[in-house]
Amino acid sequence: MRSNDRSEDTSSSSSASAKLEAPSAKNKRFQRLSRNVSEAIASLKNSLNLDTSSPRDQLPPPVPSVPSSSSKADVCRKVVWGTVVRNLTQLYPGSQLPEKLVSNIRKHYDSLPLSYAQAGFDMKEVFLHIKLIEQASGDDHPAIFIQQTSDDEVQGCVFKLTFACNSSFSWSAMSGALDSASVCCKKIQIFEKKGFTLGIILFLVQSAQDKFFKSHVESALKSALRKPKTTTVKLPFGLCGCQEESTKGRDFGEIEEEPSEQTHRNGIENPNTRIQLPMPLPSSSFVVLVDEWQTIQSGADEIGKWLLNSDSLEFIDQIAPNSFKGVYKGKRVGIEKLKGCDKGNSYEFELRKDLLELMTCGHRNILQFYGVCVDENNGLCVVTKLTEGGSVHDLMLKNKKLQIKEIMRIAADVAEGIKFMNDHGVAYKDLNTQRILLDKHGNACLADMGIVTACKSVSEAMEYETDGYRWLAPEIIAGDPENVTETWMSNSYSFGMVIWEMVTGEAAYSACSPVQAAVGIAACGLRPDIPKDCPQILKSLMTKCWNGCPSKRPQFSEILSLLLRTSY
Repeated sequence: MRSNDRSEDTSSSSSASAKLEAPSAKNKRFQRLSRNVSEAIASLKNSLNLDTSSPRDQLPPPVPSVPSSSSKADVCRKVVWGTVVRNLTQLYPGSQLPEKLVSNIRKHYDSLPLSYAQAGFDMKEVFLHIKLIEQASGDDHPAIFIQQTSDDEVQGCVFKLTFACNSSFSWSAMSGALDSASVCCKKIQIFEKKGFTLGIILFLVQSAQDKFFKSHVESALKSALRKPKTTTVKLPFGLCGCQEESTKGRDFGEIEEEPSEQTHRNGIENPNTRIQLPMPLPSSSFVVLVDEWQTIQSGADEIGKWLLNSDSLEFIDQIAPNSFKGVYKGKRVGIEKLKGCDKGNSYEFELRKDLLELMTCGHRNILQFYGVCVDENNGLCVVTKLTEGGSVHDLMLKNKKLQIKEIMRIAADVAEGIKFMNDHGVAYKDLNTQRILLDKHGNACLADMGIVTACKSVSEAMEYETDGYRWLAPEIIAGDPENVTETWMSNSYSFGMVIWEMVTGEAAYSACSPVQAAVGIAACGLRPDIPKDCPQILKSLMTKCWNGCPSKRPQFSEILSLLLRTSY
């Protein structure tokens, strides 16, 4: 566009010069000035996307056959910036936009990830964000703005927290510092670039607690801020929209003890914690071939950024036959040796891309995946976040029966995690109390999702036959193990069984053999007896989850809503 304007100006200048046989020096200077002004106007139009020339005066832009990711990002930024300019013109109708204002807003958008521009904040919110960022830029403390908003659809007070800080932010640390019984996060958006964080969080607060909320949330926020470490490179875990687009080429090898939900995901929303992931999730897998010397023969490029250095992985304590507590480059981690991928043998393993998205998105109710390690002494190891509280099964062995308040909290966490998975088209496989892990605060997350599996292994089917029958839905038990797959409906059934075990502290069908129990569940409608002293809400929920007609079982949005409405 600019080249057309320049050529038109040049041709018009040339014709004007031809008519003047002896142009004076004054005329020449005027012509040069006209050309400069014309070029400046064309440049301004192009940058603001306000060119009003007719289509016939414009040449269509060249369309690349294979657009690069950077060109797509540039096009997207240009479209978004055009929208921003139009919003600005509505604030200044009939007048010229102040040049300094446009420049400052452009710098503001450029300083944050592209997802910030795509979030659609109105200009008043943008001006507040700019003000907070300016306040925080020269201070070690975050700049905070809290306002109460109205929402007729909820009971309680809704507060909007907006903050900016020159450090990274951990949502898991903040949520752990807040009292979940009286404070519920309704929506969260975190944007980070080059170590600077901008956050917008909506909280639902019980009216009795609202007078303490501001001081409470400020304290929790400060505990969730971490100064950037110049000696480490962070793995891409966390929220969309909070990491630069250029991270694809980075060398990943450093992990943090608590993965930060700050990288490239955007928008958590309670009660069902929604994080924006690509839809549909990728259905393919990485397949990696390892020889008997534990050297990767194929698939190294795809698995590259998820491959951790075996020399930096240290095994500390064994907590199960194939599970360990360990340390990776000074950080405490959980380690699991993968069956069928032992040292001294060649093997193939696959890493599911859909589960990779789910386990690296920063959801607090899904165990965080750090990477894999191919070790000549231990074979293939899966490295995850370390959960200090063990499994719900371990807790039951220790305390036998759990308190109702504890059951409700764990059940809500599990329902939140499964709903998130189901919303993205993925069902959890073989839900049971051994696969629900707890952190040191008692918060639950889903583990052992099968993100990395040995190829051509039959171990999973054998697990169903010998152990998992107690939790499996009738349609899964009755189906062909080679073809049947879990669904949200079978997840709902298993969820009811998990609640029953937490309420009773016992293993279901302990008086039956595995075959007797499996036949009874699948063919005869066998269900465990619910204790008489069980709270009515849990009794009703279990009964609904065990419905013989899968489609009549409650979805996890209904389950979660029910659990969050009930207080103990």
